[in-house]
Amino acid sequence: MRNKVDIIRDEDLQRDWKEIVRPYCKQRKVKGTFERKPRQRILYEHMKADEPKATVVLVHGFTESLVKFYETCYYFLANGYNVWLIQQRGHGVSYRNVEDVSLVHITDYNDLVDDLDFFIHELVIPGTPEGQPLYIYGHSMGGGVAAIYLERYPEVFSKAILNAPMMEIDSAPIPVWLAKSVARVMIAAGKGNKYMPGSKPFSDDGDFENSCTTCRERYDQYLALAIKHDFLKMSALSISTAMEFFKLTQYVTEPENTARVKAKVLLFQAGNDNMVLPGGQERFVKNIPGAELVRIEDAKHEIYRCGADILVPYWEKILEFLES
Repeated sequence: MRNKVDIIRDEDLQRDWKEIVRPYCKQRKVKGTFERKPRQRILYEHMKADEPKATVVLVHGFTESLVKFYETCYYFLANGYNVWLIQQRGHGVSYRNVEDVSLVHITDYNDLVDDLDFFIHELVIPGTPEGQPLYIYGHSMGGGVAAIYLERYPEVFSKAILNAPMMEIDSAPIPVWLAKSVARVMIAAGKGNKYMPGSKPFSDDGDFENSCTTCRERYDQYLALAIKHDFLKMSALSISTAMEFFKLTQYVTEPENTARVKAKVLLFQAGNDNMVLPGGQERFVKNIPGAELVRIEDAKHEIYRCGADILVPYWEKILEFLES
C-alpha cells in the first residue's frame, strides 16, 4: 500500500485479490485449531504485520468465513496491526452440528462468547507481546458477540470497532413477535435444527441486488469462491439460531450490561442496512460514555465490503480512531 488509505479500486478488485491481497495475507498467516469442548474444533488464523504496533481480534458475522475478511486483514496488516481471526462455531470448517452446508445451527449464543474468550486467553494474549494494545473488530453477529465480550470482560480490550453490529434484528416481512412465537413452537416440537421460515439453501445464481454490499466486483469475487468451496456455502439460519439471536440482541442492549463496557467504542451504522435495525445500535452507544456512532448513509450491511467510495472514508475513520 502506498499510503494508509490506498483502498483497492472496485474495477481492480478481481486482479488485486489474486495478485496482492491473498498472497500478502497467506505469507503472513499461521492457522490452527483449538477445542474448548471435546471434539468441537474451532479454526483460527493469525496474521503478522511487518512492524506491528497493536493487535486486532476480528470476529466475523453470520454465514461468513475468514477468507471473506482478507481484504480487511490486508488493510490492517499494511498499517501495522497484527490480526487474529476466529472461525465461529457453526461456520466454515469449525465445529458444525448439522451436515447441510447451507445451514448455520447454533443452540446457545453463549457458546460463541465462551469460544471467543477461550481463544483470547489461551492463544491471543499469550501470543501478543507484553504491553502491546489489544483491539477488537466485530461485524454483524460478530459485532454482537464482541459487544457482549466487552460487557463481560471489560478489562481485555482498550478499543473496539463494531461494524453494523447485530443488536436488533430486521425480521421483515415477519414481525419479531411472530418470529419468536413460531420459533418457540418449532423448538418445543424438536425441530430447532430445521430452516427458519424465509431461509433458503445456497444458490450458485447469487442475488446481488438483495445482497449486503454495494460493490458488484466484491460480491462476484466471493460468490465465485463459495461456488467452488462447500465450506463457504452458508446462507441460512436454523430455527434455534434465530431464537438465540433474539436472546443475544436483548442481552447486549440491556443498560446493566452496557454499563460495564470500559473500552472506547466506534460503531459504524449502515444507512441502507437490510439485515439489522438501527435502534439496538443506538441504545447500545447511548449507554456507553464516549462511544461514537458513525452512520454511513449509502452503505449496506457489509460496510467493510462496499465500494471504494465508501471504503476510503470508512478506513480513514478506523485508522484515526485506532491511532488517536
